[in-house]
Amino acid sequence: MDRKETKQLVSEVIEYFSGLGKLTSRSMFGGYGICQHKVMFGLVSERKFYLRANRNLETVFITHGMTQFVYRKRGAPVLMRYFHVNESLWNKRELLDELVSYSLSAAINDIEEKSKSEGARLKDLPNLNISIERLLRRAGIISVGDLINVGAINSYIRVRAIKKDVSSELLFYLAGAIEGCHSAALPESIRNELLEHLKCY
Repeated sequence: MDRKETKQLVSEVIEYFSGLGKLTSRSMFGGYGICQHKVMFGLVSERKFYLRANRNLETVFITHGMTQFVYRKRGAPVLMRYFHVNESLWNKRELLDELVSYSLSAAINDIEEKSKSEGARLKDLPNLNISIERLLRRAGIISVGDLINVGAINSYIRVRAIKKDVSSELLFYLAGAIEGCHSAALPESIRNELLEHLKCY
């Protein structure tokens, strides 16, 4: 599926679930993440649409015959917490709407879990330290919730505006912090996508 066809499928998915309100997309895992208010709950990749799961939803999705998304990292398969919406589910609108609602709620809860503790500080996230926390605060990003809502690219741009010589490696640090992983664990494709997006600013 070429990029044009992929974007067409993204548009169709966004229209199909328009009842959820304003939905957007962003590049992720070689495909496109489907988001509501920057909360990613779906993924379009290789002619397929996937829903995000948490630990509890995995069992529910498997029960409905949904198969797990496999991301290829340097040729090695990596199971991701996204499950394929099969043809049978597309023909059961009420059930699919319910599963999408579960997925979105789970994604929101995951984010809230990351930022609910008042004691949680930016420096406590993966890849970040006190120096980066100070830079982010100077850029108006005070809390973990701020970082998640603003996103890695826009947070990096804000920091770059006050510190011109900041390394692009900070962009990967921020992306990893939001995803809850070390920057070294970010797939090469995601690194490239981040840099491509950065060229637009």
